[in-house]
Formats: sequence, C-alpha cells, structure tokens
Amino acid sequence: MKKKSLIKKSWLFPTLIILLLVPLVSFIVYRNWQDKFTAPRKEAPIVQFRIGKETTLMAVIGNLHYYGFIRDEKAFKYALEHAQDPTAGLEGALKINNNTVDTQTIYKISQTMNAWQLAEVLLNKGTFSDCSHGCPESIFDPELLPGGNLAPTLAEKYEWVKTYEDCVKAIGHDGGQLSSEQYYQRTGIRKCVSPDSREFTEGKEGWVKAVGG
Repeated sequence: MKKKSLIKKSWLFPTLIILLLVPLVSFIVYRNWQDKFTAPRKEAPIVQFRIGKETTLMAVIGNLHYYGFIRDEKAFKYALEHAQDPTAGLEGALKINNNTVDTQTIYKISQTMNAWQLAEVLLNKGTFSDCSHGCPESIFDPELLPGGNLAPTLAEKYEWVKTYEDCVKAIGHDGGQLSSEQYYQRTGIRKCVSPDSREFTEGKEGWVKAVGG
C-alpha cells in the first residue's frame, strides 16, 4: 500500500505543474497574437497611401509593414479577411476571401491605427484616383522613409547650402541648375539654383527665391 501511495504522490506534483502551465502558456500565446494587431505608434500624422492599378495584395501588405503601419503581416492579412466589408469592390479590386481592396485608390491612414482600423479603411474608405494627370513617384504623401518617419523636405535636406559653392555641390538627383556659360559671357555673373529653389550668385552672400521656385 505504501508503494502505491508513493507512486501516486510522485505523479501529483508534475500533474499540478502541467495544469498550471497550460493556461499560462495559452494566455502568453494569446497575448502575443493580440499584440500583433496593436497600433505601431501612439502619435503619428495622417498620410495618403496610394494603391496602383498593378499592385498586388502581397505588395500592399509588405509596404505597410516596411513603412511601419502594421506590426505583423500575417495578423494584418487576418484582419483584412475578417473585418466587415459591406462595400462592393471596383473592377480590378484585390480579393481577400469575400472582402476586397480597391486599386487605383488613395487611402488616408496613420501608424496610430491598429490592424482592424487600418483594414476597415482599406476595405471601405478609399478615394478613386486613376493618375490621369500622372502618378507621383512615392506611394505615400507626404513621402516616408523606411520605418515610417516623414522624409525630410527639400528645405530641410538642403539647409546646409549657404553659398554659391555649396549650391554647386548640391546639384544632382533632386534638381537644381547652373546658369549657362553664354549667360556668364554676356553678364559676367554665375548663378546657381539649389534643389530647394534658392538662387545664389557667385561672389555674393545670401540668396533670393528663384523665379518660379
């Protein structure tokens, strides 16, 4: 009898541990899953997000993750699949089970939205835009950096430009231009327009706003 009693006692402690661990592990797994739906930031501006005609669902989700609007791609796809979508999709809409996300459409979104709020916007609150006057280079307006911070404006990016010589160095991908050699031969003056539309004159301090800039 004593031997049987010892065997029962030896199993009692592990059983209690298992009974305690199972709900604890389940809670942790559930909590981690729920955290994937939370908003990435507490403060962030509203920006415009454009989904082009040829954009795929994978690209949409990937871009939103890359630019810091969602914490987890699988969780967001789940939200897109299960959020309410009473609106009918337009021609060419992206399909997620019975729900649709319209292409050629602009959406107003923020990193303060959780996955469910963001999914609701993409499923129901877009504004059609077929880029009839040309599509901007960036899918976000204002432009964002990877991770989601606002890209610096041209004025911020080129605030270091203080002189004609600086302006010459700044000319490149973002624009800017030098006056022609013919202009110098005619006037004896060299001018430079920086990418942020400030005009500098060689040998003079300061700048003026470029005409048309």
